[in-house]
Amino acid sequence: MNKYSSYLLILITAILFGSCEKDDLCTPDQAVTPRLVIEFKDVLNPLENKAVDRIEVQEIGSSSFAPLDTNGSTTLSNTETISIPLRTDSSRTSYNLILTEDGVLNSDNIDFNYILEEVYVSRACGFRVIYNNLVAIQTAETSGNQWIERVIIVEDNVTNNTDVHVQILH
Repeated sequence: MNKYSSYLLILITAILFGSCEKDDLCTPDQAVTPRLVIEFKDVLNPLENKAVDRIEVQEIGSSSFAPLDTNGSTTLSNTETISIPLRTDSSRTSYNLILTEDGVLNSDNIDFNYILEEVYVSRACGFRVIYNNLVAIQTAETSGNQWIERVIIVEDNVTNNTDVHVQILH
């Protein structure tokens, strides 16, 4: 009897481990809806990165600030890159990018328009959203106090968190 129970245990273990499909596992990088990666550049030399002193980003109509990195920081200092979420329930996200330089606040508005696409990842992960045909429209200020000189779309399909999608020259 002991011999048969050992075989039975091995058989059950083999069935359990052998029946696990790739679709049954979901790694965090697979399921993540990508964020918009923005890089700050020098307006006088667009090939050079130019850090911003202190930045916060607030969605228009919201009282809270958007997370700017994977740690959820809502304020970053001396940074050359931020990573912000786009809406998954609308084809438009409008943000105020608030720069603090020498104690002075300066806020510029950018509307990001895109086409939403739900992509099936796997049975365990379900769906994620990617953003296609990204367009950035900067609202001109009447006061002439814009800190953002130019917005350039580098990659118009937001499909991952590693590529730079937008460059802001300031």
